[in-house]
Amino acid sequence: MPRTLETLTPGTAVFCGETRVGAVRAVYAEGESRSAALIVVDWDGRPGPISLPATEVMTVDEKGVTLMNSDAHTYAMLVEFEESRYPTVHKLS
Repeated sequence: MPRTLETLTPGTAVFCGETRVGAVRAVYAEGESRSAALIVVDWDGRPGPISLPATEVMTVDEKGVTLMNSDAHTYAMLVEFEESRYPTVHKLS
């Protein structure tokens, strides 16, 4: 299992606390960087993927990705990810 954001693979589980909320779809970096800036997540119960700033990730371990906030409702207002809204990013995975 990957241990860094940059090596996450699609399908890696995403958690708020102990609750699984989705799976990683992709990881994006800004400009020429190889450091993760955005994590795109297929959020359970939502029609399309959402993007989260990489700063929202608390841990990456054998279980998957755990977000900073343990309450999934905190992320309810995030808009659907559209790559065209982020012209300066490139996909890492």
